Amino acid sequence: MRAAAAALAVAACAACTIPTNNPTGRAGATADPELCGERQVPGGVPVPTGDLSGWKQIFTDDFDRCDLGSDWGPYSGQPGGNPNSHWDRSMVEVSGGALTLKAERSAGEWVTGGVSNYPVTQQYGRWEIRMRADRSDDISYHMLLWPKSENWPPEIDFAESVSGERSQMDAWVHWVDSNGENKKAQATVRGDFSDWHTVGVEWGPGIIRYLLDGAVWAEVRSDAMIPDEPMWLGLQAEAGACERRADWGMAPCSDASPLQPDSVGVQIDWVAVYSPERSQPDATAPTPGAVQMTEDG
Repeated sequence: MRAAAAALAVAACAACTIPTNNPTGRAGATADPELCGERQVPGGVPVPTGDLSGWKQIFTDDFDRCDLGSDWGPYSGQPGGNPNSHWDRSMVEVSGGALTLKAERSAGEWVTGGVSNYPVTQQYGRWEIRMRADRSDDISYHMLLWPKSENWPPEIDFAESVSGERSQMDAWVHWVDSNGENKKAQATVRGDFSDWHTVGVEWGPGIIRYLLDGAVWAEVRSDAMIPDEPMWLGLQAEAGACERRADWGMAPCSDASPLQPDSVGVQIDWVAVYSPERSQPDATAPTPGAVQMTEDG
């Protein structure tokens, strides 16, 4: 995205995460060959294989190799609207059967990792990720769907956290209303996200379902709020979590907090992507127990 366009978008969106470039490069960091080539399941759950009911599996990656691979593009440069962070491909590591988005602080400045799955772009689908994150007041993570057009909004954020303890995870959707105004809605789920979980999203015409360990925990049921254009998966670690907490209605960070390490990792064991076998997921009735995200927030 052009810097000017990103600046305009961020002016209306304090919570979102906007890449400032089209991350289609294919190079990635390499790792210790004694570790990166071994077949491991660090997240405790093997990568799923085969189709699901209503979904055809079109892509998986369990990161059992020594480099990032051609299906991923590492980010570089400053995240749109976030002066506290800087992406660099050196912060992307494949080792021990996992992709790690690293964050390191030097001389008071943070450098972090992020990648796109740009080659696997589709209109509607299901995405799942097995992941965990080190505890940190400074570093947030953002697992999202971003428009192929690079014109923001829309944006679907299905797993984000600015919680230092990793005790809270948030989902967001960003859209433009009928008056041309940028809008957003959000939901929160509690848990220990420093441990491994499977997070995901199902997206179809008029429906978004946010998934945690295979269950729907929140959903959006609105033609107006839900994008209808091709999108790709982005996996991002960023600095500036303390600055974002106020925007998310959370307590500020404490200078006395022990959760301020200079090196932080967000690990992804595997990614699985599906296309819909039907025209859309069943959107006839709300999912029992799921948070209903509406235009009022």
